[in-house]
Amino acid sequence: MKLLLSYLAIVLVFCSCENDMSAVRAFDKSKLGVEQAYDIETIMSQTAHVKGILTSPYMERHMATPPYTEFPQGLKVVFYSDSLTITSVLTSKYGKLMDGENDVYLRDSVVFLDLQKFQRLDCKDLRWDSKMAKFVTERFCRVSTPLDTIYSIGLDANQDMSEINFHNVNGIISPRDSMMGLE
Repeated sequence: MKLLLSYLAIVLVFCSCENDMSAVRAFDKSKLGVEQAYDIETIMSQTAHVKGILTSPYMERHMATPPYTEFPQGLKVVFYSDSLTITSVLTSKYGKLMDGENDVYLRDSVVFLDLQKFQRLDCKDLRWDSKMAKFVTERFCRVSTPLDTIYSIGLDANQDMSEINFHNVNGIISPRDSMMGLE
């Protein structure tokens, strides 16, 4: 009798633990190679000088080929001068960094504020092309200053947005007057 109960107990143990293998494989495949982090703060520096601080509520680092880092809940980058004064701020509701190439893709309410020139760039998406060392977009964008607003379908600009080339421009630009002290 004891032997029969022992066999029955062993059979029950093996029969009671059953997993759907396709569900286990699907779960493993969806989360395989993904690192997650919350409340991100990354300090970007160059030659021991702080150049910027990136913050984000959530980040995923995907180890797929090619590897990339994703900010699905948005990001904010505050850029600094060598004297640690804030020069500009970049925000976006989504960001993606291609790790090997250092290319960046931003979309959904991309805003770049240049606090030194009182200039604001708004666009639907923006790419940083590391090979060209330029920001590029082919979608609607707006650049505004206290005096001007320029609308464009597409632009390319250097890293600090000091030189912007617009494509398909529309807008009113105020003429520069030497009396106003503007160049």
